[in-house]
Amino acid sequence: MKKLYAMIAGFLLFVIVVFGFDQHLDKQIMNNKEAVRNHRTYERFWSSETQKLVMDENTLPIFGSSELVSLEDYEENISSFLNSPDMNIVTIGGGYFQSLSHTMELGAIAENVESKKVALFLSPQWFEEMGVSKEAFPGRFGEENLLEFLANDRISDTNKTYVLDRVLTLLEDSSIQRRRVERYKKAYENKISVDGIYMEVMHNYWKLRGKYSVCRQIDEMSQNVPEVDLKHMDFKEMLLVAEKQGKNNCTNNDFGIYDEYWDTYVEERYKAGEVKEKAEFYTDSIEYEDLRCFLQVAKELGIDVILVSIPVNEAWYIFQGMLCDKYYENIKMISKEYDNVVLVDMTKYADEKYFHKDVMHLGWKGWVRVNEALYKEFKKE
Repeated sequence: MKKLYAMIAGFLLFVIVVFGFDQHLDKQIMNNKEAVRNHRTYERFWSSETQKLVMDENTLPIFGSSELVSLEDYEENISSFLNSPDMNIVTIGGGYFQSLSHTMELGAIAENVESKKVALFLSPQWFEEMGVSKEAFPGRFGEENLLEFLANDRISDTNKTYVLDRVLTLLEDSSIQRRRVERYKKAYENKISVDGIYMEVMHNYWKLRGKYSVCRQIDEMSQNVPEVDLKHMDFKEMLLVAEKQGKNNCTNNDFGIYDEYWDTYVEERYKAGEVKEKAEFYTDSIEYEDLRCFLQVAKELGIDVILVSIPVNEAWYIFQGMLCDKYYENIKMISKEYDNVVLVDMTKYADEKYFHKDVMHLGWKGWVRVNEALYKEFKKE
């Protein structure tokens, strides 16, 4: 009997210690809320519990990929524009974060999106035939987000099953992660089981680990994010400033590509000459279904989506024989399928010099135009 009491006491002590540690992590994050919200690491992206803590009624979550540059690059970083008393943002994503990863995170954090609005930046490069690759996905997959997504009762079984099956397919070459997700799927299908207990334990483990990983980085975070007055922002003046920045950074080519990128990645291809035969790209891809899943989940959760269609650098792509007109049209058609979607169509600026900084990423004028559109859509009643 004494051994039983000792085991019970030990278990209760363990629970108290874990609870106390969890509360300590929450306090650390809340005490550094702005710094955490603007710090860009995978650890924050994977910790839905952290995302929930740093958002408020003025926060617009922005999902995207490599265009969401690191915080240190203040001239381009979106955080240096969209940080005002009536609007702030939390960016989620880096290279190879695509619709599927964002669907899981949306389902995980939706209850704390007080504004009921999110933005999704679409890159044409996502829409290769196979969508996100099996090589890239395991390094962008957050298990906490998946488990929170599955725990959300407002998401349909159809969408949960679609996400689980896609994740398992993309983890075929990552056996350890795949085995865990296989157990999560079994638990989802039969909650009263050993796998159900396993999933609950892992759910709490990933939540605690996620916040701990973020807190370990707090000393590396900077709170020096400038606050701006978006309500009275002169975006026409900002475009003039952006034009000058573009000219200063793009001096060795006529494509509006910054000098270092041109020298490193583009010049040799340019010397090979223009590709005369043109073809449409990004027209058939499983990514379209992943995107539809994101939009369907948003609708189920009562979330409005600001869908930002970002074009490629048209002058360079045409030079390379690559056309994207059908892709742009596909995105327009999909956006019309959902009454909770507003399309911010930036494709009309595809040939505007300095809209991009390279062949695909937003540049000086691009960020000004996108930020103005985001602010107006966010504040629209």
